[in-house]
Amino acid sequence: MTEGKGRVMSYVVLLTGAIGGIGRAIINRLATDGHAVLAGDIAVPRRQSGRPDPAAPAGATVVLQHLDVTDTQSCKAAVEAALRLGRLSGLVNCAGIVRFTPVEELNEAGGLEVWNVNVLGAHRMDCAATPHMGRGAAIVNISSLTSALGRLKGASLYGASKNGLIAYTRYLAVELAPRGIRVNCLAPGYIDVPMSPSMKAVSGGERKLIRQVPLKRLGRVEEMAELVAFLLSEQASYVTGATLMADGGVTVA
Repeated sequence: MTEGKGRVMSYVVLLTGAIGGIGRAIINRLATDGHAVLAGDIAVPRRQSGRPDPAAPAGATVVLQHLDVTDTQSCKAAVEAALRLGRLSGLVNCAGIVRFTPVEELNEAGGLEVWNVNVLGAHRMDCAATPHMGRGAAIVNISSLTSALGRLKGASLYGASKNGLIAYTRYLAVELAPRGIRVNCLAPGYIDVPMSPSMKAVSGGERKLIRQVPLKRLGRVEEMAELVAFLLSEQASYVTGATLMADGGVTVA
């Protein structure tokens, strides 16, 4: 890699959903390893696209990008921005939304929105990015423990989307294996991040969640970032099509 103004890094990771709690921790972890990060999020104002992330660690190459994963052109623009930083070797599909969809009331718009972001959003990004990814590159999809349990009332379509993302990971891993591109999935449990109104509605709040966890605490975003870094790294070079459940034991209790 070369240093200095406009430096080009040899290892670039494109991250969606970058402004959330887990996304921010992933940025910090990858930056620590010296990787450049294209930090895409719908919350990034368009005027800030292409600008350095002021919240990034000192000396890190982290560039902001307005990114709407429901828009194919926006996905392609993010990939093009990442390629300007160097060789695209990693993609982390972290963008996701929760909507309250109890069976007592049809919320078709919310259900379609969940699927469009959580599953199709990852697929759009993969379609845009994989033509530019070579042997040794890796993709990490962020699922959820809700893919494996049904105790969050009203979160059925969210859970279905996250389980769908796990199935999608398996299929994509097989499809991309001949090209030497690995695809894995991380399914976080209950993580210590500010809750959206939708998540509060389906979970009952932090105290109720902790009572379900055998380890008796919420997970930390830094712990999730470490696992993402591992799945992207050469240390996981023989791991593909796998889903790593990091939930403090909730789904085995």
